[in-house]
Amino acid sequence: MTSRKKKTDQFQDADAGRRFEDQEHIELREEELRVEKDRVEAGEVRLRKEVVEENKTMDVPVTREEVVVEKRSVGGRRPASGGVGEDEEISIPVMEEQIQVDKTPVVREEVSLKKQQVQDTRKVSDTVKREEAWVDTAGTAEVRTNSARSWQGAERRRGHSSYSGQDRRMASR
Repeated sequence: MTSRKKKTDQFQDADAGRRFEDQEHIELREEELRVEKDRVEAGEVRLRKEVVEENKTMDVPVTREEVVVEKRSVGGRRPASGGVGEDEEISIPVMEEQIQVDKTPVVREEVSLKKQQVQDTRKVSDTVKREEAWVDTAGTAEVRTNSARSWQGAERRRGHSSYSGQDRRMASR
């Protein structure tokens, strides 16, 4: 990994009001997760209809005529209208209702499809990298902070320095 150093001939510490000659610095970078979304076809829903047959039975009231034969005495004797031995016949038509079955299509119900937007939340995660500053000392070189910013976090001082406190990181924001 190559590090890009920026050199400044003169640098003024705004907090302390001091100027430093020949100061060098490096940028600390980190990766951030950026999420983009694409609309893709997730599937398809089809609505279709099928013909299903079933046997249906209905009770239908029907009317029919019956002939009732009644015999009764006439209650006395009266003269007959014809002679004995002549054939005579009467006829009465008998009626009944006959059933005719027709089928007529009717709308029973309607089924439709429509889409609606549903908002979900999904967690995404990935490993990101960040650069940390390490202060190494050799010999009797001493390190101190010339800024009002405090050291905090994961940056560390290594080597044989007189600094023996907790590891600290310089706030960059």
